[in-house]
Amino acid sequence: MSYEEFLKEFLVSLSQKSVWGVNKENIEYYPDGFQADNDEKKLKFIHNTNIRYHKTESDVLIGDYVVILRPKSKNIHSESRFSINQLFQIFQKNDWEAVWDIIRNSLEVSDCTEGVDILERMNHYEMVKERLIIRPINYNDHQYDLKDCVYKKIGDIALVLYVVIYDSEEQGLGTGKVPKSVFEEWKLSFDTVWENALLNTNVIAPPRMYTTLAECYHPSYTQGAFMALGSKPVDISGFMPPTITTTKQTNGAIALFYPGVKERLAQLAKGGFYVAFTSIHEAKIHPEGTMKPLQVLRNLKGVNEAFDPTEILSRKVFHYDAKKGTFTAMEL
Repeated sequence: MSYEEFLKEFLVSLSQKSVWGVNKENIEYYPDGFQADNDEKKLKFIHNTNIRYHKTESDVLIGDYVVILRPKSKNIHSESRFSINQLFQIFQKNDWEAVWDIIRNSLEVSDCTEGVDILERMNHYEMVKERLIIRPINYNDHQYDLKDCVYKKIGDIALVLYVVIYDSEEQGLGTGKVPKSVFEEWKLSFDTVWENALLNTNVIAPPRMYTTLAECYHPSYTQGAFMALGSKPVDISGFMPPTITTTKQTNGAIALFYPGVKERLAQLAKGGFYVAFTSIHEAKIHPEGTMKPLQVLRNLKGVNEAFDPTEILSRKVFHYDAKKGTFTAMEL
């Protein structure tokens, strides 16, 4: 069976799975090359899908996808997304039943996590894996709070594993730290969990670079998308250090730790650079040779003294060595 024949039969058969709450009306099919046409909601879907499946941000959808939307309440829908190409590969290696097992299991997990206390389900990795994210906090200020948590330490920064409890326009983002005891129950490697959580974070909040203060206030979704395919390169200069954050901006300093971000910034800075994390929400980039690290540190101290101590991420200047590919805290 060819890919085209599989796609046609799959969409027809899927629409007949009424026993799973699936019908023609709640299936959305998005073909390869789909574009949003100024629809911001669909643009986010395209960006998020490309990041999750291809680790690339782009305004054009890469691959064919199907989304199943099922109502849970008046304003809430359960959403399950599938790559047609991945399902076709499963079909080629196995059979149709293997494809339907993937769909059914995903819908069942969605049913289990909707409308329940997610904290009660944390020991079941499959039920929370897409809710796991990474948030940056200062290690020294939170050392006691972190003793039973899962995190990675870089300099005086702790990148902490959290689970999203709720995320809505009405309530905002609510999270909780993942205890070590829960992580141990999953019986998975640290790298497996970490890479998945960092990918989720990237999907929820893609990285952005704003070159002026004005750009930081209510920017459009695509503004500053320096990691996106086809984005226009903007050289980083020392005159106006750009702000690195995410689309959400809250806890946006995590953007520096996404895969490929430091390498891309080195291209734009034409070499290595220094980083001042001016809060948990953002960082400033200074190309080598534009400002001495000690001056960057003095500026950072001034920022940290002027703002809420709970928002301090680091009291150190970090350096990215473009030749060695290393990112370290400097002792100044």
